[in-house]
Amino acid sequence: MKRKIMLSPASFVPGPQGPRPLVQSVDYCTRCNACVQSCPSYLLRQEEAFSPRGRNQIVRLLLERKIKISDNPSLLKDTICACLLCARCTAACAGALPVPDHMLALRRAMHLQLLPKPLMLLLRLGNTCPEIFERLVRTGYFFRRFGRRPIRCLGGLLATGGLAWLKHADDILPQKPSTLKTLFKKQHIALHPKEPDIVYLPSFEASYLMAQTALKMWQLLQPKKVYVLWGQSSGLLEYLYGDKTLAVKQFKRLLLKWEKLGTRKKLPLITDSIELYGFLKHSPVLFATLPGWQKRAQALADHMQFVSHLRFTKTVNAKRCALDASTVLYPAGEAAVRAQKIFKTHFGKNFVECEYSHYAIAAAGLAFVPQTRAEEMVLENVKDVARRQIQEVYCLSGLAALELNASLRRHYPQAQAKHMVFMQDEP
Repeated sequence: MKRKIMLSPASFVPGPQGPRPLVQSVDYCTRCNACVQSCPSYLLRQEEAFSPRGRNQIVRLLLERKIKISDNPSLLKDTICACLLCARCTAACAGALPVPDHMLALRRAMHLQLLPKPLMLLLRLGNTCPEIFERLVRTGYFFRRFGRRPIRCLGGLLATGGLAWLKHADDILPQKPSTLKTLFKKQHIALHPKEPDIVYLPSFEASYLMAQTALKMWQLLQPKKVYVLWGQSSGLLEYLYGDKTLAVKQFKRLLLKWEKLGTRKKLPLITDSIELYGFLKHSPVLFATLPGWQKRAQALADHMQFVSHLRFTKTVNAKRCALDASTVLYPAGEAAVRAQKIFKTHFGKNFVECEYSHYAIAAAGLAFVPQTRAEEMVLENVKDVARRQIQEVYCLSGLAALELNASLRRHYPQAQAKHMVFMQDEP
C-alpha cells in the first residue's frame, strides 16, 4: 500500500520564544537574503532552490497548496539531500528561523530513507542491542588489522547491493579504533559508580569508534564520580533519519534514566557531541502539546553541559590551530563561544579566531547521504587549512573530526583534526 505524502502544518518546530507550528514558522521569513551566503550547499550550487530562503519558500508553497510534492519530486529530493542541516542559516537569520527543522518536516512528509538501508539497520542495532553491536564492531576491527584493502574491495564489489558506504566508513575510521566498554575495562574504570556526581552521555563515535575521547572526558571530569550512560540512545538518530515517534520514545527512556539517577537532586548531564548537546537542549519541542513531559524535558535541557563547559588548565603547545563548530539542526551558539574563549586563552595569536572556512563539515552521518556533496565541502576546508598554514583543527563534533582528518591524511598530511578534548594532550 502506497503511503500518503502530506506535509502537516500543525507539526511543531523550535522558535526564539518556544515551539511554534510549522506554518507559522515558515511565515516568519522576510526573504531578506541574510542566510543565503552562509549556506554551504548554495555556495556550491548557486541556485535559489538550494539556498535556505529557497528551501523555506518551497515548504511555504507546499503548505499553502500552491505546489504539490508530486509536481517535481526529484528536485525536492535533491534539495533535501544537499542540505547538511548545519544551521548556519539559522545563526545568520534575524528571526532564528529553523530551516533545518523545516527540511526534516519535508523529509518525513516524503518518507525519504536517506541513509543506506543496511547502515540504518546497523545503527539501529547499536541503539537497541548495544552489547551485540559492540561485538560486531570489535569483530570488524579484528579483520581490519590485516589491512584496509579487503574492506575497500568489499565496498566496491557490493556497491550495487547498497554496501558502498563501507568504503567511506573505512576511510574515516581512525587508524587504531577502540570501543568504550573495552577501553574502560582495561583501565579498570567503573561505568556505573554509586552516588554519581555527574552523568556522561557519550556520542556514538566515542562509544564505538574513538573511545579515547570518552576516556579523556572521564579524566577531565575527575575527581567527580562519573556515571557513563553507555548504550543509551538519545533519539537523535531516529529524529534525523527515521520515525519521529520512535525518537520520542528513545528520548523518554533517556529522560527517565536521568531522573532515576538524580533522585535527591538533578545531576548535570554532559556530552562530548555538539549534535547531542543541541538536540537535548531543544528537546522540549518534542512535547509541545504535552505540558507535563515538556516541563520534564526542560529540566533535562537546563542541566545539559558540553565539553566547553569544562575547565582546561594545562599549558598547550604553540601550534597554529583553528576551531570547527560544524553541527546539525541547531547552531553551536554559547557552546562555541565558550570554546573560542578557551582556545584564545591557551593559544593566543596562534588561534585562528575567525571562521576559517565557509563550508560546514558533514556531521551526524550526513556524509553517508547521497547527493550531499559533503566530500567537496571537506576539500574546501582542507584548502583553507593549507592556505592559512593551520596545523591542528579542533572540532566540537567527533564525526566532523573523523571526516576532516580522513581528507587531511590524503591531501594535506601536515595538519590533523582532533576533538576539542584533546587540546591538552601535548605539554
